[in-house]
Amino acid sequence: MTADAIGLKYDRMFDMLDVDLNGVLEEQDFVTLARSIARATGVGDSSPKGMTLVLERQRCWALLLEHADADGDGRISREEFHRAMSGAFGDPSLLERNLRDGLHAEFAAIDADDDGVATVEQMSAFLTAWGLEHEVAWAPATGLDQNGDGWITRDEYVAGWSDFLLDEDAQAPGSTLLGAVA
Repeated sequence: MTADAIGLKYDRMFDMLDVDLNGVLEEQDFVTLARSIARATGVGDSSPKGMTLVLERQRCWALLLEHADADGDGRISREEFHRAMSGAFGDPSLLERNLRDGLHAEFAAIDADDDGVATVEQMSAFLTAWGLEHEVAWAPATGLDQNGDGWITRDEYVAGWSDFLLDEDAQAPGSTLLGAVA
């Protein structure tokens, strides 16, 4: 990856969050993605887990909007998104404070059977809801299993997102969480 690997990851994430492909992020993009995740993981978007996931994505949207919407139009451009991500999640303490509950809600949806771990299949379904092709989703899902035991724990999941959002190392397990960012 280039010296601006974080920027490339933000671009990849922006493209995947822009579910209506209109070139800006809006709250509905976040809600639509949350509902897609809830359906793809089998918890359903009207279940308690699905509703919690939607609420957490709305909270994430509000936080990003607070950090980003410089022109006050209620939408986030790509440039505003970069500023928002850095401001809201740009270091480990911010990531923990501002994204932990959302990541835990996502993991709860991924772990639909409540056994405390996710399978590669469950994680792949989650990543497919983000927009990755099934064949592409398999590699990052497998990469999150840091100890190779065949299960992805909540801690491994959170660590993967930390790698994706904060780590310049292209070999970090989460660096390709949302697919290649070249």
